[in-house]
Amino acid sequence: MLTDYTEEAVCKVDDLKDGELKDVRVGDTDVLLARVDGQYYALYPKCTHYQAPLSKGMLHGNRLVCPWHNACFDVRNGHRLEAPALNGLPTHEVRIEGDQVMVRLTTDKESMENPMATPDPANTTTCVIVGAGGAGAFAAEAMREGGFTGNILMLTSSDHAPYDRPNCSKDYLQDKAPDEWMPLRSPDFYADYGIDIRTGQRVTSLDPHTKEIEVSGGEGQATERIAYDKALICSGGKPNKLPVPGVDLKGVQVLRSLTDSQQLRELGKEGKRIVIIGSSFIGLEAAMSLRKLGSSVDVVGMETVPFEKILGERVGKVIQGWHEKEGITFHLGRNVKALEGSDTVEAVVLDNGERLAADAVLLGLGVKPNTDFVKGIDREMDESLRADEMLQVADGLFVAGDIATYPTADGTQRIEHWKVAGQQGYTAGMNMAGNGIVYNEVPFFWSNQQGKRINYIGHAEKIDDVIFDGNPEQDDNFLAFYVQDGNVKAVAGLKRDKEIIAIRELMQADKLPSVETIRQGVDWKAELGK
Repeated sequence: MLTDYTEEAVCKVDDLKDGELKDVRVGDTDVLLARVDGQYYALYPKCTHYQAPLSKGMLHGNRLVCPWHNACFDVRNGHRLEAPALNGLPTHEVRIEGDQVMVRLTTDKESMENPMATPDPANTTTCVIVGAGGAGAFAAEAMREGGFTGNILMLTSSDHAPYDRPNCSKDYLQDKAPDEWMPLRSPDFYADYGIDIRTGQRVTSLDPHTKEIEVSGGEGQATERIAYDKALICSGGKPNKLPVPGVDLKGVQVLRSLTDSQQLRELGKEGKRIVIIGSSFIGLEAAMSLRKLGSSVDVVGMETVPFEKILGERVGKVIQGWHEKEGITFHLGRNVKALEGSDTVEAVVLDNGERLAADAVLLGLGVKPNTDFVKGIDREMDESLRADEMLQVADGLFVAGDIATYPTADGTQRIEHWKVAGQQGYTAGMNMAGNGIVYNEVPFFWSNQQGKRINYIGHAEKIDDVIFDGNPEQDDNFLAFYVQDGNVKAVAGLKRDKEIIAIRELMQADKLPSVETIRQGVDWKAELGK
């Protein structure tokens, strides 16, 4: 805490209108000033996720939304409302003196935890979380935030407690992020809040009828049975396999974990020849990172244009061009016939007979839900588990993240992205603590493609038409509106952060303008303010 309580006038009472943000200085300290319903608030000015400048975001009511990854905070008290931020924003005192807005510094902290309950030894209720990804991490904290004081046990087959998984294909893989940046929380945090994380634990069975989980700790260890009162399954996805000869050769790997990223990073720094099979978001982020490390990179994809089904042909071709400019070679519209090598992979053979020399192969073929261990519950065709609006699948059993199929106004959805997993984990955790919260969030994800951040909101199963605001081939910023069945179902944006925030808020409120209106052009901030 600060001891000098520096106070200064930062503006006049009429300088800001409701919904406006402004960076100000109080002494040597940067402060974000916000006005909502005639009331001024002063907060730490950077997002607690990746330190984005919040003044470049947007204020909608009491919701302060980060421009980069759409973390959300309550401007009135600084509390975190939405992932991917874990912590909230510290606040400072504000008072009005005459026509001056006075801000008094009350803390020098850069983040704060949402208020959470501490464990009570007298409460023997046990909640188990299967999985330690983003969904599991947010769920554990949500249970404490929701008032749960019993036992929380997190089981993961990983050797690591929850960490920043999206960074495994970005800065961390590029050797720009040190190891100490990766954990989401310190061991002391989990100890203080009674969150018991057991790594290296493979769940072999979960029976929702007996409420019992079987766990294998590894070779030679006896199976352990754990009884639960409530449980959350957020076991994520397991990589799709490549059904060709040679796939079991050494040097063939996936990118699903911190360990995978570490191994790839060492290969990249050695300047190896790396072939990436699959032109997915993760695949091309890895291609970018490995190329920056000095490796030669070839990308093989079944699609004729990367991301065509999600972002459309024009945007896909533009992104491909960004990568080609950096020396990445594409082989699109191709299937892999075989991987060759005596012991370690040496080449990738394509269906047209082309042979790509390779010191290593990265498989980026997507994932399917990891639900094999769940007993007594019918799976969807894609092996996911269908939940209700509270993300519950059976009595006392909840799901979140990659494995969750959940209801929406348009039917059901399953989304494989970090922010979605975090928000679903948070919702499930609050509901496990006894709070009746409906999950109805508009999906959001981001991807870093050659240093350019693409933000995407909504979800389109197919693209009937694309409406552009800006020219992807010529401009350094644009919006792309994806039309399905006569309505805009999703939007992608480059350097249009405030518009993306406004559009997502409108989508969330079911107030998005018609396709015809969007074609004519919309002032999105004004539209949100109506």
